[in-house]
Amino acid sequence: MENNINETLNLSGNSDTQITETVNNNNNTTDEKTLKTIANLILVVGIISSLILLFTVTFVKIPGKYSWENEMAFNASGLVITIGTLFSSIGLWALLRVISNISISLKELNIKK
Repeated sequence: MENNINETLNLSGNSDTQITETVNNNNNTTDEKTLKTIANLILVVGIISSLILLFTVTFVKIPGKYSWENEMAFNASGLVITIGTLFSSIGLWALLRVISNISISLKELNIKK
């Protein structure tokens, strides 16, 4: 009797997990997977470049009179550049992930209809 009601109401009985698996198995999410890969790559490169900038731009050597007299000095503008690089890579990573998740959700909603 349940099948007759589902047929009458045009319900296929698919659960949300079945719909998600259908979307992922149909290779419709290759664009989203690529976008997530690019987002992860941007995050990794941003973190590595922030660490490099931290040690090269934030702390600079002040040459002394002799070659063995090198002092390290703190550079505030270098710290701002380092923090800006880190936050922009995190922000771009989050934005690309949100766009990818929205696209996947819209495709799931399209299949439910």
